[in-house]
Amino acid sequence: MAALTPDYTTLIHSHTGINGVSVTALSDKDNFDFETRYFWPWSGSNEDPVTGGTHTFLTKYWGTKLNKKKMNSFQSSERTGFMEVELISETKLLIKSNAVIVFEGNSEVF
Repeated sequence: MAALTPDYTTLIHSHTGINGVSVTALSDKDNFDFETRYFWPWSGSNEDPVTGGTHTFLTKYWGTKLNKKKMNSFQSSERTGFMEVELISETKLLIKSNAVIVFEGNSEVF
């Protein structure tokens, strides 16, 4: 998974309204169930380093495939990261991980 080298120029030129390209596979690492990468060169950066957003549907996919409710995911981006995911119900999911605050702010409506 880490060896993937997408052609970002081709991805950008193939844009048809999609938000990104998610790639996933069964993990070959002992402590992870599945691995992911998420490419989104249309957003201003080529790859999301660790994205909880794609895990909202990947958890259900891998949970069904592996017959598991709790799993560990590894995102193989340049920065890498991991998530503990758990299917709580058909409509609820729990995602746990470490995070880095990149920026903070307040929004006011005038």
